[in-house]
Amino acid sequence: MATVRGFFTPKTATGRSSLVPPPPWYYSGDLLTVEYRTDPARVAELLPEPLTLAEEDPGAVAIIWADWQSCSESKEELLDPVRSQYKECFVVVRCAFEGRTFSRCVYIWVDKDFAIARGTHQGYPKKLGSIHQTRPYSYGQAAPRVGAGGTFGATL
Repeated sequence: MATVRGFFTPKTATGRSSLVPPPPWYYSGDLLTVEYRTDPARVAELLPEPLTLAEEDPGAVAIIWADWQSCSESKEELLDPVRSQYKECFVVVRCAFEGRTFSRCVYIWVDKDFAIARGTHQGYPKKLGSIHQTRPYSYGQAAPRVGAGGTFGATL
């Protein structure tokens, strides 16, 4: 029987079919963050034991849209953008564990299978979704500029 290789499935004799290359992984992208406050009791509903509400600002929530480009150490994915580009939207809340404040990802959607696979390895509860956000460009008339007067939006 042949030895199969690869960091993630599908594993093959060469290992080249693996959906996700081995870490480390690097990320570059545009992010849009919306922060708001809600009833801390609603945040508490999302925290498994032994996590508790954060002492400071326990009702703080952030929704982050991200348009990512990622790659492994070899950077080979950059030659095939379908393997390196994806969009993501995630929701984080403040929580506490053993007296220290942390941010916990309670929901997360991505638009590519490799991002779901990588999230499984990293412990994120990723689901497939349709994510879009306004992209800034420093040229042309169809994109806002980052700065005063820039208009940005996002959908999930």
